[in-house]
Amino acid sequence: MRTKAVFGMARFGTEVKFTLPADQVAAGRAAFGLTDDDADERKIHFLERLDDWGDPWLFGQQVILRIRCAPDDSGDVTVKLRPARVERLTGRWRPGTEHRADYTVEYDWAREKVLSASVKAEYDSGMGDLLHGPPKKALTHEQQDFLRKCGPGLEQPMRGLRKPGPIAAHRWKNRTAGPVAELRAEQWTWGAGRSFLELSLRCGTDEEATRRRAELAAQIEGHGLKLDDAAVTKTEAVLRDLL
Repeated sequence: MRTKAVFGMARFGTEVKFTLPADQVAAGRAAFGLTDDDADERKIHFLERLDDWGDPWLFGQQVILRIRCAPDDSGDVTVKLRPARVERLTGRWRPGTEHRADYTVEYDWAREKVLSASVKAEYDSGMGDLLHGPPKKALTHEQQDFLRKCGPGLEQPMRGLRKPGPIAAHRWKNRTAGPVAELRAEQWTWGAGRSFLELSLRCGTDEEATRRRAELAAQIEGHGLKLDDAAVTKTEAVLRDLL
């Protein structure tokens, strides 16, 4: 299990994120040496529905449910709360506690730092059956408990959910760009050629996150790349397109 937080001392790790829009993806991949041959491929679906105003309902409640499938029928299902409320991460869901699944509490730092908490269940096989089965069956009992105890207190959160997707994902890990080591990259492509490229770093302390964020920003600027200035997150943009 990966632990990203120490609750009593209020210390949380940080995932630094920069996003390149569609017209910068090819240049970004070339700049950082990201080729299809050394990428891991995934197909991504979400569990979501529209509310009465035509907006993604769960996303509006700060809940993200994601299914990610590999070509060999392995994959994972993630329940994420973003932003997460620290006061609800108590009892068995206190950060640093042990779980069967991968329980992570950390800051997402794109434009600003936002605390997130997630539970990821991994599978060696059976993702196709899981994807095409009832939405509630996609979550383990542990994930349902996490959503119920730490989430926004929704009644019947799995009712009426659709599975927008697929999003074709290419992922790269442990890249090096100048002084920046352990760089991660992920490209999503969906719909009629919509795409973006996310560059990210995981950092253990605030000081490391601030330093490495500045280093990565300098690398991006040095390559003449322009960041995405959209007001919505990549997940929200995809959901609005696909629902």
